[in-house]
Amino acid sequence: METRKKIALITGANRGLGFEIARQLGKRQIKVLIGARNAAAGEAATNRLIAEGIDAIFILLDITQPAGISNAVTLVTEKFGYLDILVNNAACLPKATDVGSPSQVGKQLLLDFLETNFLAQVNLTQSFLPLIRQSTAGRIVNMSSTIGSVTISSEHLHQNGPKPPRIPYAVSKAAFNMFTVLLAKELRQEGIKVNSADPGLTQTDAGGPNAPYTVEQGARPAVWLACVGDDGPTGCFFTHVDNHVVNNPW
Repeated sequence: METRKKIALITGANRGLGFEIARQLGKRQIKVLIGARNAAAGEAATNRLIAEGIDAIFILLDITQPAGISNAVTLVTEKFGYLDILVNNAACLPKATDVGSPSQVGKQLLLDFLETNFLAQVNLTQSFLPLIRQSTAGRIVNMSSTIGSVTISSEHLHQNGPKPPRIPYAVSKAAFNMFTVLLAKELRQEGIKVNSADPGLTQTDAGGPNAPYTVEQGARPAVWLACVGDDGPTGCFFTHVDNHVVNNPW
């Protein structure tokens, strides 16, 4: 086993928010494990971080493949024996061609989003939890969205709900938010903190170049929650406003 150092695993870390979260954590002298399902993209991203002086390792990881998750757990177990931070960033994003209004959304479309954005996330988290329990300050950060907030969606200004293509995505994120809250309650006595981070609409492939937030800004809530102290929150939902990380309603 290598000399103990804080270790973070970020899924979907070969580009966009995942890459930036890994970069910001790496700048804090945390060893970052770059989880990606595409080996070439994952290795290229890892090499970019290493070139910046960041301690990074690529791990082949498709969150929808149980065998791949098992292999990743085995690798981290054998090499380190613990995991301090898990950032569940990889996700299925809505497409403009998806037909997803509440009255028309198809069962298969709902299943596709729930499979990746909820069931796969739960399985991955459960699989790595024994390693997180070996940390002295375990942190789990689930990347979410206000689109999955029941409170915000039910407010007057949002009474029409998300646009049709976003309904399956909203449902999957709402389920993931509930998982965050209940897991936080379960693990509270163990000192493991579980929170959700909302990056806002960022300038990624999904958000586009005209999105209001830069990737650097979008990564801040997740990085803050990943490094929060023992007196920090758990079971909460955070985003950023005017460069400050703030608590959001569920």
